[in-house]
Amino acid sequence: MRADLASEDRITPLQIMNARQELLDIFASGEQGWLKILDDKKYWQTVKTQIQYFSKFKHLLVLGIGGSSLGCRAIIEALRVSGAKTKIHFAGDTTDPDEIEAVFSQLDWKHTAINVISKSGETLETMSVFFLAKERLEKAVGVKKASKSIICITDPEKGALLDFARENDYAILSIPQNIGGRFSTLTAIGLFPAGLAGINIFKILSGAIALRNDWQQYGGASHIINQFAAYHTAHYYKKRGIHVLFCYASALKRFTAWYQQIWAESLGKTPVAGPTPIMAIGPTDQHSQLQLFQDGPNDKVYTFLQVESFQAKPRVPVAITRMANLSYAKNQSFQNLIQSALIGTSEALMAQNKPVGILSIKKIDEISLGQLFVFYEIAVAMMGLMLHINPFNQPGVEDSKQRVKKLLTSNR
Repeated sequence: MRADLASEDRITPLQIMNARQELLDIFASGEQGWLKILDDKKYWQTVKTQIQYFSKFKHLLVLGIGGSSLGCRAIIEALRVSGAKTKIHFAGDTTDPDEIEAVFSQLDWKHTAINVISKSGETLETMSVFFLAKERLEKAVGVKKASKSIICITDPEKGALLDFARENDYAILSIPQNIGGRFSTLTAIGLFPAGLAGINIFKILSGAIALRNDWQQYGGASHIINQFAAYHTAHYYKKRGIHVLFCYASALKRFTAWYQQIWAESLGKTPVAGPTPIMAIGPTDQHSQLQLFQDGPNDKVYTFLQVESFQAKPRVPVAITRMANLSYAKNQSFQNLIQSALIGTSEALMAQNKPVGILSIKKIDEISLGQLFVFYEIAVAMMGLMLHINPFNQPGVEDSKQRVKKLLTSNR
């Protein structure tokens, strides 16, 4: 990370360590459980058992929205596992009727299971699609068989979905009460569907645990997660309130969408605290957003997400020399093309005195994904505490829900 801040504008080591201790105290109190659950062997054995049971289905329809969908989709799209017996489909994050029918049309309902995810059972988008899907499933296989084809991930102690699941004898996995939706990717929410997609979820957990342990045991002020949070906080205080994640790997597009949610929902809490996250995909956005980034106002912080090694190894054919101005690209690996695009773009921004950092992973695999999720979860929590806000609630979301409810009630 290039700091380009005067020493008096930086977050001090004492401020970093105070925020770290506050976060450790929150974990110790049990108020937040998204790091502790990584070690819960009983919990993960239950998840594994359900993965084994539902693996007999050719299709799994996952119904969730926000944190109940984005992280799981990020994992499945990043790892691109082929040959899994169960194909994963996503809905429940929209009430767009054309989109819903487009997803449903891909399903063989006689060989489909439904995974509905809602902590309360009162998420309008998810539950409305669930009851439509349930109706289609029951029509195809009957009520009794359908009941053995539905699994609910919900609150373990209370809520409308929990009650409904018990009444109808559906399988249940829990969302621990001390884990909010945007911090729930590394629970059954993200890893039950991922397991059915043929992904080794325990490798994901091992990557997450390794980075968590490193931060907990050796996480001084200079730790990369703490520095990342402090860097963004310092620039936010210097009126750089737009935070860009510039991702140079197509497989991680959905991860940047997950980043947008956790950054916005965790940090947007008051009129004076709320950085705006932006996702950019390289090199695509070099031909669109980069003009704004390069020559526009200096109100942004840039993080380039780099993958050091890709699986595929194609090269640019010699025939490109027929385009005289592109002859320099002949025999270049496409990996070198994308890496050069990242470095060149980041250097161009730095030449304009724009704050830039590069976050690198060796390759896209289960371990690196586990680390990425934990990295951003801890970093956003640390940043929230440095900004003196609660990064774990979302009071602003409720107003729009109540307005939608009022409109639908008046339209009946």
